[in-house]
Amino acid sequence: MNTWIFAGLCDKSDILMYVCKMLVSSNYSVLLVDATDKRKYPFYIGQLDEQLLITEFAGFDVACGFDDVVSLDAYLKITGSSLKNYDYVIYDLELPDFCTSRVWREASALVWVTDYEIWTLEKGSMWLQEAIKRNFDEGTEPEMFKLIVRAVDEWYATSYLDGYFNHLPVCWKEEPIVIPWNELDLSLKLRNEHTKRIQMKPLTKGYKRNLCQLVQMITEWDQKQINRALRVAERRKA
Repeated sequence: MNTWIFAGLCDKSDILMYVCKMLVSSNYSVLLVDATDKRKYPFYIGQLDEQLLITEFAGFDVACGFDDVVSLDAYLKITGSSLKNYDYVIYDLELPDFCTSRVWREASALVWVTDYEIWTLEKGSMWLQEAIKRNFDEGTEPEMFKLIVRAVDEWYATSYLDGYFNHLPVCWKEEPIVIPWNELDLSLKLRNEHTKRIQMKPLTKGYKRNLCQLVQMITEWDQKQINRALRVAERRKA
């Protein structure tokens, strides 16, 4: 089982669902866990008329309505399943107490996700500092990737973020992945939300290119496997 924690206070639902669709397009089993503050995913997957726990959506499972990973694991055991039954477990994490320290420490990949909004940067820096203090021993510098979403302008380089995050006890891995954002990508996100589907083919080339770069960075798949996963994901209508 590979555990990926995508932590951060900005909306990252679209990028995570695209990642999940690429993973299942390569025949991996995936669980996406809603650990957002506003519990957004029931609105995206169209199950508002019933209590959501584990719901299949677009080929992967989505876990909603759990207070923490302990209650999620307990529910799965009751149903005869387990987190270990999935090839990938992906957390959209905003709730500071959702994941235990053990989950943080044993995660296959830790990804800090931010946009350039000043609130996200200021609050996010404080959030991450507290998360590291709470979940890691003093003096430990966890390795993390940095993902920047909804980058709509070029006047600021990725180095602009250094003032917010480089003082933290984190070992930042590689260069940040920047997901470009324009009205076409926004339009597709809204269309997917309202139709309760995940279409990927209309995404702009820049978005697709950097999405593939993100998946490759974390999975270490070769370029051929990445390209195949994207093609299959684009063809699937779910």
